[in-house]
Amino acid sequence: MNYFKTEKILIIIGAIGFMLMGLGIWLIGNYIPLEFDINGNNFTVNYWDIARVSMSGYWLWGIFGAIPCVIGLIGFVCRRFLSSNPKKGWGVILIILGVISVFSLVGVLYLVAGIMIMKNKYWLQKTAVNEGLKVD
Repeated sequence: MNYFKTEKILIIIGAIGFMLMGLGIWLIGNYIPLEFDINGNNFTVNYWDIARVSMSGYWLWGIFGAIPCVIGLIGFVCRRFLSSNPKKGWGVILIILGVISVFSLVGVLYLVAGIMIMKNKYWLQKTAVNEGLKVD
């Protein structure tokens, strides 16, 4: 049977959403100008200009863009290993990532996928087969 079909779709949508979120943060930070008012002087710069003066602001913005990309990559890894070697641990990882990023709709997708993995009938059938019971 084809188990975890809905879960895999939710994970793919969530992972793509996180990757697009990270890319969007990076692009917005690099190409949309910011306006500063320092001692009555107005400055319009983007993060490339800030990086020439101090890399700390640029690295901070880069980290904010990299975190969603890493969470998206972890989702792709969970989906890949869920297909080849299903374990409840992949659901736990998705639940943890979903709780960490519950502030976004994409994080809710991970949370729902993780809960669905934990409650899937695959685990009941696997347990019944291991105990020698008949499963309908």
